[in-house]
Amino acid sequence: MKCILRNRQPANCTKGIPMVPKRMIVLVSIAAVLTICAPILAAAYNLMDPEDLKVRLDSGQPLILVDIQPVNAYREHHLYGSLATYAYPVKTELEGRSLEQAVSVYEAYRHDVVIISPRGGRAAQRAHDFLVGKGIPEEQVFILRGGISQWPYREMLLNIRGGCG
Repeated sequence: MKCILRNRQPANCTKGIPMVPKRMIVLVSIAAVLTICAPILAAAYNLMDPEDLKVRLDSGQPLILVDIQPVNAYREHHLYGSLATYAYPVKTELEGRSLEQAVSVYEAYRHDVVIISPRGGRAAQRAHDFLVGKGIPEEQVFILRGGISQWPYREMLLNIRGGCG
C-alpha cells in the first residue's frame, strides 16, 4: 500500500498515512450519492396503495383511472371504468399521444388521475411525466403501487368479456 508521508518520513510508512486507492474513493462517493438521492427520486412520484384505491373506488369517489397496459394484458384484467390507452411502455411519441385522451378527460372533470400499469414501474413514471407535462397538476397524478400485477382484489378485475377476472 502506498503512503502519504509527513515531513519526509522513511518509505516504510510506519508513521505515514495510508493512501486510499482512487477507485475506492469513487465507489464510496457513488454509493453515498445513490443512498442520499434514492429517497428523493422515489418521492418525486405520488404512489397510491391498492388499499387506498379500493377505498376510493368503494366510496364512489370520482377518479380518472388511466390504464396503460398493452392490449392483451388489458383484455385479461382491468378495473371497471378505466380508460384503456394501451400506452405501455410509453417510450415512443405514438405511445405518449395515446395518453392525450386522459388529458382531455382530466380537463373536462378535474378529478384525480391514477395510472395503472403492469407493475407500477418506469412506464408508469413516464406516463406520469407526460400527464404532468401536459398540465395536470402533479399533486393530482398518482401511480398504483405495484401496478395491476400486485392488485390484491382480483374479484374487482374485469376481462374483455366483462366478467370477473
